[in-house]
Amino acid sequence: MALTFYYLSGSPFAWKVWLALEHKRVKYELRVLSRDGGELATPGFRALNLHGRSPVIDHRGFSLYESTAIIEYIEETFAGRSLWPKGRQARAVARRIQAESDSYLYPPMRRIVGELLLKDNAAPDWHIVAIAANEAAACAGVLASSLREPYFCGQRPCAADFSVYPLAAIMARLSSRLNERELRFKLPEPFLDWRERMSARSIVAATKPPHWSKS
Repeated sequence: MALTFYYLSGSPFAWKVWLALEHKRVKYELRVLSRDGGELATPGFRALNLHGRSPVIDHRGFSLYESTAIIEYIEETFAGRSLWPKGRQARAVARRIQAESDSYLYPPMRRIVGELLLKDNAAPDWHIVAIAANEAAACAGVLASSLREPYFCGQRPCAADFSVYPLAAIMARLSSRLNERELRFKLPEPFLDWRERMSARSIVAATKPPHWSKS
């Protein structure tokens, strides 16, 4: 394969890139990394990304990390369906939504995941979880105001949808595994409807985090 995609299961940034690759129908070799197995810290992987984080692509000897940069590279390098909507203003809005997702939706979701999944045997701080859930829901409400049915920027999904969806899917997964008293996201109906439409797409089924089917 000309392109190798280094992926960490469950990473929303890696999932965003995976969705883009599937949308563009790029041929790639998937390398699923294990944080617990120390694969992010190996000299070989650090040679690709000194930060030791996923996602990373290696395209014929050119390595690139940071999901937003990878999205742009995929768009400019490979033919096929565009990752961006038509029209200068629509593309600007899509890039703004992508930035909003990374800057405003990801941080509270990262705090929630940290409390619920990354504290080993320590009990979660439910006050932190509740505050972060409210912040995430508020951001989802802002994002929903930009929805142009059926997707963020038109009749088909684009990079904006691929940025928001992994975080929206993590919300759904956490909510399904906890009762409402423990975790509740008060999400607006347009956002929920959009998430359902995205969940039904074949590229989402093809990129479901591998470890989700095991737990």
